[in-house]
Amino acid sequence: MTRAAVQAADLGVEPALPWSSFGPILAVHFLGTLGFSLAIPFLVFIVTDLGGAAWTYGLVGATYSAFQLFGAPWLGRWSDRAGRRPVLVASQVGTLLAWLLFFGALSLPVVGLTELAGATLTIPLLLVFAARALDGATGGNISVANAYVADLTRTTPELRQVAFGRMGMAASLGFVIGPAAAGLLGGTAWGPRLPIAVAASFAGVTTAAILLWLKEPRGRCPKGPPAPDVLEAGLSQQAKPCHERPRKRVLREGVTRKPVAILLGATFLLFLGFNFFFAGFPVHAATVYGWDTAELGVFFAILAGMMFLAQGPLLSFASKRLDRRIVFAVGLGFLVLALISYQLPPGPISYVGAACFALGNGLSWPTFQSRIAEVGGDDQGSVQGAITSASSLASILGLLGGAFLYPALGGALFLLAAGMFAVVLVLTPLWFRSITADAPG
Repeated sequence: MTRAAVQAADLGVEPALPWSSFGPILAVHFLGTLGFSLAIPFLVFIVTDLGGAAWTYGLVGATYSAFQLFGAPWLGRWSDRAGRRPVLVASQVGTLLAWLLFFGALSLPVVGLTELAGATLTIPLLLVFAARALDGATGGNISVANAYVADLTRTTPELRQVAFGRMGMAASLGFVIGPAAAGLLGGTAWGPRLPIAVAASFAGVTTAAILLWLKEPRGRCPKGPPAPDVLEAGLSQQAKPCHERPRKRVLREGVTRKPVAILLGATFLLFLGFNFFFAGFPVHAATVYGWDTAELGVFFAILAGMMFLAQGPLLSFASKRLDRRIVFAVGLGFLVLALISYQLPPGPISYVGAACFALGNGLSWPTFQSRIAEVGGDDQGSVQGAITSASSLASILGLLGGAFLYPALGGALFLLAAGMFAVVLVLTPLWFRSITADAPG
């Protein structure tokens, strides 16, 4: 905690975010999201042009989440041992290499190797799979970034709510600007190569920003770094890095603690509901609402814009006046209402549903992240990595399951997602039980 934060706490005033340290990680999160979202509008066309089919596109999307599922815990645990900054640098270098590999795939001739279920496997298509796998394996840096934010906000739950809300704002802004910029960049003679090249350049800028401006959070060793063991002492080695502890102890005291275990279950349900919506809504909008690509793009741009406002001013206002459990429950209530609204005929109600979805996401998820950070204690990296893995697994199952379930269930798929949010809402006291008693650090 900074000296200003300590003084504010002593005076009973809510401490402010340490912007000198928080600003760089916010910029890193924004640039990373912006680079990622630049490729979204073109990915399906790139996969098709390189020989893929509809199922191939789905598999490309799932590849990222699948490798993130295994990469996130490892990166998080590594950051607990070696520090946040070096792991963020290494992961950003991996993202940079992934985009360069993607760009290289678009520069190769499309030569078929074999036919498989209506798709032609080509060398460029295989390189796209490799690029998404590499980006996914290093894309668990979101868990390290969240651990970094948790390290910076060891003050009050309200401060953490606001901090994670700002992170959500950065991501939302990136998703608003990225697809729009991609449309402009993709209209040049370079086609999709230019957005991919810009995404690679953003990864490079992000890496440089971490190296130049990001500092290791203070206070990660409240009890001091672990002492060297007998062998290390005999070799005149210095004290171990802050969180260098045996793996078994990390697992026992980190992700296997009961508060963390139940939050993993809640995270899985939340992300499964979110991904059922994102898998089914584009098809629902096209077949039931009769929307075209432009109308769908406008809808998601409005949704992201409203989410930006909900995660910023609204969350900051609510966090100062309401208990976290109330903010979380109200957010989930809005999500349930949003998904129910998509059972009604299209029209203005569709955008009312978007507003409810934005309010629900903007209030509930940053609040839940602050709770995760609270129980993470000194194992923030390991815990945040496990949370990212749970969300990645839910994303894989939700996107693939939603694609298969929507033809059978139609709009009822949204009611299934609403039911998941309702379960998490009813169990709100469980997620926030013993707020001060079970926090390890």
